[in-house]
Amino acid sequence: MKKTTLVILALLAVSAITPPVYSLPYWLKEGAYIKYAMKMPHNPEKNEVNIFMIWPRLLPKDAYKEVKELYEGDSGLFKIDNRTMISLFVTGDSYLTFEILNVTNETAFVKVTLEMNNVSIGPDEILPRLVLSKILILNLSDMMYYEEDGTPIGPPMFFIDPAHPPRKEDYLLAPAFLKKYNLRSDDIVVTNVSFTWMEDKILHTHYRDFIPPYLFVESRGAYIIHDLKTGSGHVITTELIYEPDTGLLITTLLVEMAPETTSLGVIGAIALDMVNSRKLERLIEEGKDDKEWWAQGFNLYDTNVKLPDYGSGRSPSTPVKYFFAFSLVVLAMIALWTERRWKR
Repeated sequence: MKKTTLVILALLAVSAITPPVYSLPYWLKEGAYIKYAMKMPHNPEKNEVNIFMIWPRLLPKDAYKEVKELYEGDSGLFKIDNRTMISLFVTGDSYLTFEILNVTNETAFVKVTLEMNNVSIGPDEILPRLVLSKILILNLSDMMYYEEDGTPIGPPMFFIDPAHPPRKEDYLLAPAFLKKYNLRSDDIVVTNVSFTWMEDKILHTHYRDFIPPYLFVESRGAYIIHDLKTGSGHVITTELIYEPDTGLLITTLLVEMAPETTSLGVIGAIALDMVNSRKLERLIEEGKDDKEWWAQGFNLYDTNVKLPDYGSGRSPSTPVKYFFAFSLVVLAMIALWTERRWKR
């Protein structure tokens, strides 16, 4: 018993210090796409508006030109300043899409597109549609996005490796990337990883319903300076919910910053799926929120990825759950061994 326990402890120690070997999900191949939506009612109320905070230096070139024209207008009273964020007010639907363009042994090319409809900066002019889009390079050996000059951006938000979920203190965004674009902040890191979020509730998205368990990953940063002239800033909170068998993102809760969205220029957001929010309000009023919930962030809208069908009332299995279960068994064995040792 003593030797067995020591062997298990040694194996756990080795696994704790050994960098994870990532396994690619079966669906990560050319042609795969995943689309998320934040929908707006046809006649939104005055308070039903989404706000995206934009860091101009990170905008794609074509979008920068559109935002500049929208911001400066014809009066010439305002000039875009790359040291200050710009707030985009969106009263239409927003879509966040990930497309896998090419996969090799070393890299995957991922096209990320954020589409916003009915966009304004002030009360006067409205842009019917604004599209931010870039192709990001994902290194498959360490699951990190890199820019063409080698600057690391961060790990993907739209999926994780279920066998190696994020760990506390992992970077959400690489400090080198933030520094390159003059984004001054403290470290933005993972602060919580849990299977207990909505553990007894069905989760409704635009695409389909999901059943627990869900993998909840929260990341935080104490501040990001969004105005270098005044030193003003805001707190960063990003909360993501994953389907644990495929590792696919189901919905965001809050998504202030993430590698893909920030690479498009987004450094903050006050945004909800207003259609689902109305449904959730009715659900709460009817007292049915103890069994089900409506996703209110960027939630799954369309995909060609085959998701598992668990059948009625059956929870999925996942390597992560088995790893946690194994860890609990080992801890119990350690406790038993320690107790027996003290009794001798």
